Order: sequence, then C-alpha cells, then structure tokens
Amino acid sequence: MASGGLLFNIWAKAAGKDGDPWEQGRLQQIDQVNSGWVVIVLDQGNGVEAVLMGQPHPTEPVSTDDVDPIWVPLVELENMVPGSWCLSVIATLPEYRSRGHAAVLMQQAETLARDGHHPTLALVVADENVGAIRLYQKCGFSEFARRPMVKGDLDGPGEDWILMVKPLSDN
Repeated sequence: MASGGLLFNIWAKAAGKDGDPWEQGRLQQIDQVNSGWVVIVLDQGNGVEAVLMGQPHPTEPVSTDDVDPIWVPLVELENMVPGSWCLSVIATLPEYRSRGHAAVLMQQAETLARDGHHPTLALVVADENVGAIRLYQKCGFSEFARRPMVKGDLDGPGEDWILMVKPLSDN
C-alpha cells in the first residue's frame, strides 16, 4: 500500500512465474527485520491499523550496481543523506486514517533517530502523494531533492520521487 505497487512488483519479479509474490514479500520483510530494520505496528485491538518501517542509512553511499533500475532513484536520493535515519514505509489503512496514527508513528521515528544520534530524519515520497507530503511538512520535513521515477513495467501515478528531510539539530 505505501509503495504504490512498487514492492509487489519487485516481489513478483523475485518470485518468478510460478512463485508467490506475497510469500516473497513476507520473507523479504523477515530478512529486513533480522538485518536491523525497525518495524513498528500500531494495533489498538482491531488488528493492524498503521505501520512504520525504517533503518539508519549507512554513512557511505550504497552502490546501485546490482539494484533493480526501478529502485535506483530511491537509492540515489537516500545516498544524499548519509547517516540519516530513513523512513522506508509509513502507512495507515484507509479506515483508520484521520485518527493521529501517522503523527504517533512519526514521533516514534524521530525518537529513534534522536536516540541513535542521527543528524536527520529522511524519507522518500512520490510527488503525487500530496496528502502525505502535507503531513510530512507539518511534521517539520522539507523537500531536499528529486529524482524522476523509473517505472519499468510498473504502471502507477507520479513522475518524481521526492527526498524530504527533517534536521535534528539538538543531537
């Protein structure tokens, strides 16, 4: 949901013609958690309502040599903020929106970033996601850079990926 179909596209490619993309995604998520990603799930008794995933970005640039072309602009953008704490997913299911879930998750991400002594909190969002952009701006983020989307066989809205950054000056 948060990726606008981007993750499903990658999972389907990895699963192959006869594989299950959802199982591929589940396994990828397990690998990410086991490699240091942070996952916060908001569940107030009704099942998952919202989720956040993120991790510290390395201080050295990540190579794009073996990266699927669809992901290259996202990696390039995150490489612009070495040492940042990067939000990779923040999503609230539609029926739970407008309840403050995103603000709670954003505050938890900021706490994680500050506790880890990261200079900034960063995220990448599609230019067409104006509601999310407004939320991020209200939370103190501003546009830092853009890269054109590489769509490949992905048919989704948007033209550019936007890197948004929030400085954490009191680290």
